Amino acid sequence: MATPHLKEGILSVIDIDNWTLIKTIKMDGPGFFLRSHESSPYVWADVFFGPHKDEMHIIDKQSLEIVKTLNPAPGKTVAHTEFTRDGRYALVSVWEDDGAVIVYDAKTLEEVKRLPMRKPAGKYNVWNKITFSDGTSH
Repeated sequence: MATPHLKEGILSVIDIDNWTLIKTIKMDGPGFFLRSHESSPYVWADVFFGPHKDEMHIIDKQSLEIVKTLNPAPGKTVAHTEFTRDGRYALVSVWEDDGAVIVYDAKTLEEVKRLPMRKPAGKYNVWNKITFSDGTSH
């Protein structure tokens, strides 16, 4: 299990079998949303609060290291990744009046498409939620 800290720029990774701390990962600021998918090798963690709110950290599930930091909308709040049912695409919100949902290839981490929207707050994958798909929050 992993959880961002709301007041510190760290992410805690916890072994839920014995509730011990496995690792803390230093982030560029406090985060809020954290998502993955059972078919993805990555965890997507936003830096929701503070001056780096425009960043999305991509963390390798095996090494527990940040392997890439995306900055798809400089100066804007980038948050709340959700995955398509098959995990092929990651959908990231730009939470602004002139925002967007950005579609990323979940393996290559490349932007596929940008859908302009006004402050997109959620785009929940119903299948992942009702089936309790691994890597999603419930």
